[in-house]
Amino acid sequence: MLKIGVAQLDITPPNSVWLTGYGNRDHRSEGVYQALRAGALFLQGAPGAALILSADLIGYSSAFAAGAKLALSEATGLHPGQIVLTATHTHCAPFFTPWMMPGQLEPGYAALVQDRFVELARRACAGAVPGRLAFSRGRSTFGVNRRLPDGQGGVHFAPNPDGTIDRDLDTLWCSDAQGLPLASLTFYGCHPTSRGGYLIGGDYPGYLTRALEEETGAPAFFATGCAGDVRPWFKSETGGFATPDLDQLEAAGRAMAAEVLQSQPTPVPADALRLAGTFHLLPYAERPTREELESTAQCEANPLLRQWAYTMLQTLDHGPLPAACPQEIQVLQLNPDFRLVFLGGEILSAIGLHLKEALRPATTVVAGYSNGLIGYVPSQDTYDLGGYEVDGSHYYFLRPAPFARDVESRILAQTQALVRTLG
Repeated sequence: MLKIGVAQLDITPPNSVWLTGYGNRDHRSEGVYQALRAGALFLQGAPGAALILSADLIGYSSAFAAGAKLALSEATGLHPGQIVLTATHTHCAPFFTPWMMPGQLEPGYAALVQDRFVELARRACAGAVPGRLAFSRGRSTFGVNRRLPDGQGGVHFAPNPDGTIDRDLDTLWCSDAQGLPLASLTFYGCHPTSRGGYLIGGDYPGYLTRALEEETGAPAFFATGCAGDVRPWFKSETGGFATPDLDQLEAAGRAMAAEVLQSQPTPVPADALRLAGTFHLLPYAERPTREELESTAQCEANPLLRQWAYTMLQTLDHGPLPAACPQEIQVLQLNPDFRLVFLGGEILSAIGLHLKEALRPATTVVAGYSNGLIGYVPSQDTYDLGGYEVDGSHYYFLRPAPFARDVESRILAQTQALVRTLG
């Protein structure tokens, strides 16, 4: 019999903090427009168990994820491989993992997050009750591809209504044995970058989940899908991107909640619940030489890129730059016809779509921003045009070079291999 445990806690920092996600901030936060929250969903089946934690954070470094999973394992008795950390990827959350961002890391907040995760896990596992799962797949009109071809072999950072986007709006519904709601977990592939500035908040997922909670009376969680090249489109006067006010942002979240509620849930048997995971290597493209790094460190106008170059030079002093980056993949299979895939990194939308196609006829839900946020992971079709996601973002994630062109095929092969191990 399936057992389900649920817990939810506030993770809003008690003090002013540096925020992460944008390179133009120059001081600490000035307030809170929406409390940050974290939730735990524990699923215990006959053959296996899984603990999924979702939080209003930009993501986790690989080191933080590994340490948190060890602490959660010790607190619950679960194997670290049975634990999934996901994030909504809001860009208005504290700076607590070491990327190239202005300001200072907030180690106290990192400790707070891990402590809250342990408390959530204990509550969810201890409170597990017999339950049932259902799944609904709707469609959402929210978001737009942000890579617009410039006609000269490159891309602009601008709305591209004809660009790739996965509009599946997926929700896992949890209820007790009597059918009363326990929780929901919604997946959608769009960057929560509606707002910047200095106010803490959860962006559209925060408003979406609160609207769902009003309707269902149960905690609602969110995990961002493959959204590396997709962002909200609040139109400016010229048709570009504009920053919404809070009323507009709340309205968008409520509209998405209505789209979720319009979809019809169908029961999902969990008699074969098992979670399999692996780490594999994503190779880098050509790495910079010492001379190139020294030039960047001395001449680059962007101070963050200068700091990146200094960091790479310090690495070179102790040996060669890494040739590849570990990526974690986890597959939670509820039965042979239904599975959830969790990928580390900012995965571009085409990869998620190709995974769903490759794993048919089973229903597959794909989340990015899980466990280690290793950087942007481009799809094969984006390399010819280049752009920020392909070759202009690795600096901020402290990677020595962009990823090689074959990373998509490697991810598909590793995920398919994991599915085969699950039967």
